[in-house]
Amino acid sequence: MKNSLICTILAASLLASPIYANQQQTQAHLKTLLGELQHLEQQLDARQQVGNSITPGSKYRIKPGDSLGDIAKRAYGETNIKLDLVMKLIVSNNPTAFFRNNANFVYADKVVTIPSVDDFRTMLFNGDTDTLLTNDVDKSQWIRFP
Repeated sequence: MKNSLICTILAASLLASPIYANQQQTQAHLKTLLGELQHLEQQLDARQQVGNSITPGSKYRIKPGDSLGDIAKRAYGETNIKLDLVMKLIVSNNPTAFFRNNANFVYADKVVTIPSVDDFRTMLFNGDTDTLLTNDVDKSQWIRFP
């Protein structure tokens, strides 16, 4: 079975759930999402660096003619992660590299940090991912999806 995108997995698993999913269903969805993040790490470790690729977690100086989509594709193009998610994270982590935080207006010669897998974990989860699957987690701040 082909691995799907992180966002697609999360959306599909939440849509398939009843309004108030039980703890077992919630744990299954979290395991799926955490598994996708782990698979992303494996994809990044296994890929071969080509001449114009960008290493996730590194710094990159924007050159004239670069677009955010091109930068995201060079960093995560052959992985299962949705490039829109990569671009949003680049913009949010590097606001001074974009005119009024607009992804379409990139400043040349600015240095941006390319997000790592840990940056995606931080964006998707608040806190340590190992504690998400335990029974004693405070779920009062969790969002319920209809």
